[in-house]
Amino acid sequence: MTDLTIRAGDIRLAVSVYGSSEQPPVALLHGVSNSRDTWEEIAASLSTEYQVWTMDFRGHGHSDRAASYDISGYVADARALIETIGRQTIVVGHSLGGCVAGVLAQEPHHLVRGALLEDPPWYLGDPVEWSKSAVSQLFPIVAARQAEFQASNAALSAYVEFLSNAPSPLGGRACDHIGQRHLLSRASGLQRQDNLCWGAAARGGQESNALSAIDTTRAFQRPTRILRGDPHLGGVILEGHDIRLARTNPDARIIQYTGCGHLLHQTAAFEDRFLGDVRDFLSSFPSC
Repeated sequence: MTDLTIRAGDIRLAVSVYGSSEQPPVALLHGVSNSRDTWEEIAASLSTEYQVWTMDFRGHGHSDRAASYDISGYVADARALIETIGRQTIVVGHSLGGCVAGVLAQEPHHLVRGALLEDPPWYLGDPVEWSKSAVSQLFPIVAARQAEFQASNAALSAYVEFLSNAPSPLGGRACDHIGQRHLLSRASGLQRQDNLCWGAAARGGQESNALSAIDTTRAFQRPTRILRGDPHLGGVILEGHDIRLARTNPDARIIQYTGCGHLLHQTAAFEDRFLGDVRDFLSSFPSC
């Protein structure tokens, strides 16, 4: 694995690369408050067959902070990444990263071959839909605690304890379902993230958030697959959203993860299944 720095305008972005340049490229995009190392296990597994690129979005991980955070800025980050790769790339994104991958598939960007979206909050830019979601209640709590930790220069262990002991929609505590490596990664991401990235969500308001800029009526112009978390357990593709997605994108396959919430690739009981679904999607494209 090699680390490097790229630029999206004046913003410096931290990137890691796994595998050989002779292999077809895959870009992995993380969700809000996470960072590129959330993909460590996936990237290592895929790197024998693909060149895997991961990146910290602006305001996250080791990338620069920005004056403001909106979907266009995150899309600009992803464009900078795939243009650095310079070859036709399959983009995989979780949550916010899934929305960014979806926008790239809508454009369509000439270097995007296809997009795999892991439980993207595609319709949560609508304040009504946002208010129905579990994250509308969770985000203000996490953002407030993060602000407290950052103001007091709390140790990383405080973040780990907070995340580990959080109630899980799957029952029990988060540490009952998410392994220690992922908990440490999530804690590190929360420690380094700019608190302003939460935007309106941090204030608990009903106003439009960054996702409202996504035109959900536009179809994907590249092959796209969606992995859907269980909406009864914190998944963000709510009841009826799957129908809307299918109506706009009849060729996009939606795969339901019953019994798993929003964190598909981080939930221990579903990690192997997630990797299998990623491999299946990647294998549907002819070798370059």
